[in-house]
Amino acid sequence: MFASFGARWVQTSAVAALTVASSYAMAADTGPISNLGVLGSYSKYKLESDVGSDKTHMGKGGVFYNFGNKMTAEEGLIYQGEAKVKFGERRSNKLKEAEGDIDLGWRMAIDNTNYLDALIGGGYGWTRYEPDTNGEDVKLTTKGAFAKAALGYNHQFDEATTFRLEAGARRTINGRARLSVEDVGSERVDLRNRTNPYAEMNVLFNQGANSMPVMVGVYYIHNEYKLKNNLDVADDVKLKANEYGAKVALAF
Repeated sequence: MFASFGARWVQTSAVAALTVASSYAMAADTGPISNLGVLGSYSKYKLESDVGSDKTHMGKGGVFYNFGNKMTAEEGLIYQGEAKVKFGERRSNKLKEAEGDIDLGWRMAIDNTNYLDALIGGGYGWTRYEPDTNGEDVKLTTKGAFAKAALGYNHQFDEATTFRLEAGARRTINGRARLSVEDVGSERVDLRNRTNPYAEMNVLFNQGANSMPVMVGVYYIHNEYKLKNNLDVADDVKLKANEYGAKVALAF
């Protein structure tokens, strides 16, 4: 009888220990993580002005890093900071981009596996576009801050896999542009404040101890840049861009 009682006590203690360890591991998974990875995209561009227009498309590649708890947190405060650079070239059309942003928001639980987010944020971006315009050297460089607002949805399939969807808009603030045309000159001018939509979908796999978490995602970004004033070298200058991309990263 004593042996039977001892066996049951050992079994009960082991189950309790495993439950505590499991709960601890799950709690640890709700903290912030880093993602370091690569991205690739396909973009369509249209540069318009009174002297003509130019359409092109090109693929871009780049790297990104972010840190935060958007993919892991449960109910409460959520945040994320991200930096990325991208490069593209096609038939003498060249593009370079760099951007950094910070998001802050609140997550509300619908039930044990579904959550809704409300987010605000801001950042700074720099872009240089060099179209192939009949052999002339033309450069349009834009830079400036932006504010953003978005809604998000998270679903936890299980302890190891999380799905996230986010959609919102970004508002450019006091942007600046410089248009340079070979043998004509260059001018600096303010950009009109514009509101541009974006959306992204991400999945985080292999969460938990003794595994290598991986994040994969797809995204869409629309950007439109329009000069506030006319230039001596060109009038009514506008650049439209639609980008469709995918990314993959290691999480740690």
